[in-house]
Amino acid sequence: MEMKELLDGLASNLGIDSLTIIGGEAAIDIDGMPVLITEAEDDVLLVSGLVGACTLARNPESGCYMLLKRFAKASLDPESFAKELAAFADTLAEWRESLESFRPAAAAAAEMKQGESAIRLSPDGFIEV
Repeated sequence: MEMKELLDGLASNLGIDSLTIIGGEAAIDIDGMPVLITEAEDDVLLVSGLVGACTLARNPESGCYMLLKRFAKASLDPESFAKELAAFADTLAEWRESLESFRPAAAAAAEMKQGESAIRLSPDGFIEV
């Protein structure tokens, strides 16, 4: 199905007029969070949202998480870039700590029964849904 058809259906479900595609991308606000829908290839849509001023993503092949932040080079000089990089490293450290602290809780949750089936824990320590 084409991106436009999918977005028209989404807009209809949400009760809004339409979502505009500009340069292969469309944006929507969900509960105050901007969500970007990007047509990466003919058969692939990427959906992303910002975590603070960065994007948190999971590589489906490796299972690893990464943090991404885009910088406009025109707005940077060496001093401001150093400050931005330091802030990025702080955010990265916070996310690494947060994800690591989540894994023990995920392991404990995997032990619990929910109805007749146990909660499944993925090899990287996250609850599978």
